Amino acid sequence: VYFVEPLTEVWSLHELAIKAVPLILIATGLSLCFRSGNWNIGAEGQFILGGIAGSALPVLLPEFDGFAVLPAMMICGVLGGMVWASIPAILKNRFGANEILTSLMLVYVAELLLDWLVRGPWRNPEGFNFPETRGFTEWQILPEMFDSGRTHYGALFAVVGVILVWILLTKTIKGFEVEVVGQAPRAGRFAGFNPKRTTLFVFLVSGAFAGLAGIAEVSGAIQQLRPSISPGYGFTAIIVAFLGRLNPIGIFAAGMILALSYLGGEAAQV
Repeated sequence: VYFVEPLTEVWSLHELAIKAVPLILIATGLSLCFRSGNWNIGAEGQFILGGIAGSALPVLLPEFDGFAVLPAMMICGVLGGMVWASIPAILKNRFGANEILTSLMLVYVAELLLDWLVRGPWRNPEGFNFPETRGFTEWQILPEMFDSGRTHYGALFAVVGVILVWILLTKTIKGFEVEVVGQAPRAGRFAGFNPKRTTLFVFLVSGAFAGLAGIAEVSGAIQQLRPSISPGYGFTAIIVAFLGRLNPIGIFAAGMILALSYLGGEAAQV
């Protein structure tokens, strides 16, 4: 009953969409890494860095209001995720470091950075000493798509992201390069594909998707930074990616199923 009830009420469907957005976005980006033979296990950290980077504008420049602030926050979130994802890619390309270890360890660095910021320099001076930043203003919040529920425009990001990656993988030379480098690296080298460039590319795209998911979650669902902004979306997204067989369309369906398990699990705990 806990896993059926969320499908029977309108407000529950909105909550389902909110839970599914970060899972679908992160898993879609991860699918490129996994298809290319690169094991990005640090999407949770890239998600957190996206939330931090995107929140820098409303926290450090609260007077920056207006139409431009939200797109700027989204761009900063994407760049934050890309920068964090580039670290294991560069370490692998330059020194042969294992990307599983480096990307995973960076998750804990990101978590500690977030905790330090909200308890220290970014703490709300009017927040009665609670570890959280100031609340975002109307212009800094990702708006809701419908009048009847909380589903924000992050859901549109997820749909567009799935379509773009599907086109990349099925209709472009770059997608073919990702597949060949992952499945037959030697054949890829004979074809002139550079595995180091491919590694950097897939990590950057994966980080961009995770960073976008992070700032969409912070701006749309939470509307401020807190010591924890994720119940483990970055790790659950790995399951979503493989449940969807690393196919963007399958990932969309798997993301909805895992989001339903989140809602059902929370209801069962209550």
